[in-house]
Amino acid sequence: MPVRATTDNRFYLRFLVIGVVAIGFALWSAYDGAIAYPAQRERALKYQELEKEDRVKEWPEVARAQGWPTDTPGTPKTDADFLVQYIMAAIAGTIGLWLLIVVLRSRGRWIEGSETGITSSWGQSLDFDSVVSLDKKRWSKGIAKVTYRDGKRKKQFVIDNYKYKRQETDTILRALEAKIGADKIVGGEPEPLPEEQGEEAS
Repeated sequence: MPVRATTDNRFYLRFLVIGVVAIGFALWSAYDGAIAYPAQRERALKYQELEKEDRVKEWPEVARAQGWPTDTPGTPKTDADFLVQYIMAAIAGTIGLWLLIVVLRSRGRWIEGSETGITSSWGQSLDFDSVVSLDKKRWSKGIAKVTYRDGKRKKQFVIDNYKYKRQETDTILRALEAKIGADKIVGGEPEPLPEEQGEEAS
C-alpha cells in the first residue's frame, strides 16, 4: 500500500515568521529613508538655524507652528543615512520575499513510497532497482540522499523527515532500505523496524 508523506507545516512555520518579520523590517526601513529621515533632517536643519541666530528658545513655538514634535531633533540625517535605509530595505525585502516563496512552494508537496519505488509531487521518481546508494551521513539532521540511475545519468532524491511528516517519511525510508539491501547504505546503519524499536524501549 502506498505511503505518502505530506509537508510538515511546523517546519515551514519558522520560515513564514522570519519572512513576515523581514518584510516588515524592509517596509520600516523604506519608510525611514523616504519619509521619516527627510522630515527629521528638515526639523534638525531648522533647529540648527535657530541655534546660529541664538533663537533656540523659539523652537517650541516654531515646531508647533509647523506641526512638528517640540523635542530637540538632534543631528540632521545625511544622504548616507538615507542610503543605508534603502540598502537595508532591499536586503531584508529580498530575504523576506524569498522565504515567503519557499513557504508558498511547499504547499501541496509530498513524497510517496510504493512497492516499486518513490515518487514526488514535483515529478521526480525512482525505482528501487535503480538505486546506486543511500547516503545517511546527515540522517541525524533528518536528511538522506538517494543516488539512482536515470538512463545513463545519475541523479539524487532527497528524503527529509523535517520538511515532511516524520512518521510517514521514516516508513518510506525503511521500505527503501529493505528493498536495496544494507550493502548500498553508506554513512549509517539501516533504520530499526517499529517492532524492534519497541523491544529496545522495553
